[in-house]
Amino acid sequence: MQNYIWDFDGMLFDSYPHITSAFLKALGEFGKDADYDEAKALLEITFAHAFEHYDVSEEEKEVFRKYEHNYNLRPIAVPFENTYKVLETLFNSGKKHFLYTHRGNETSQHYLEAYGMKKFFTAFVDSSMKFPSKPAPDAVNWICDTYGLDRSETVMIGDREIDVLSGVNAGCYGCLYTKKENPETAAQFVVSDISQVLEF
Repeated sequence: MQNYIWDFDGMLFDSYPHITSAFLKALGEFGKDADYDEAKALLEITFAHAFEHYDVSEEEKEVFRKYEHNYNLRPIAVPFENTYKVLETLFNSGKKHFLYTHRGNETSQHYLEAYGMKKFFTAFVDSSMKFPSKPAPDAVNWICDTYGLDRSETVMIGDREIDVLSGVNAGCYGCLYTKKENPETAAQFVVSDISQVLEF
């Protein structure tokens, strides 16, 4: 494999505890209670799932984004163990990294800069680029076409099936990161630790 397209939240960074904390803090400002585990599970599917379930207004979304952009709100988002090492090892062996996230440009760039990882990436796709959401293949197709990537040497890696499908639907490989045993997935590769990516 020559080209690695990475999801951000729940894949490179352990960010959902921070996101969930920000979400619950925002709901609390509007007198809403939510169970942490339930909210986290919904946010991990997509933010839209959580917004719909808790009937989140536009005003509430703005407050949520304010808290989510507070990088010091505990627990802070940090890279998963071995993330830097894997990116560096692949980069030093001539592989290319790309980021494809539904997250905004400001926060994704902040975290990658803060932990010294931005230098490993050739390009970034985020919400500012207005591509149809995963599992649509549009963003992956754009990356492949813009940077002349061989799809048979390119893999989309993420912790959700929509990440996998955005790659598979574009004619690339898919890799699912999950702790579940024998998950139902369209992915050709399944890993439970990011370091296992080095093995394929």
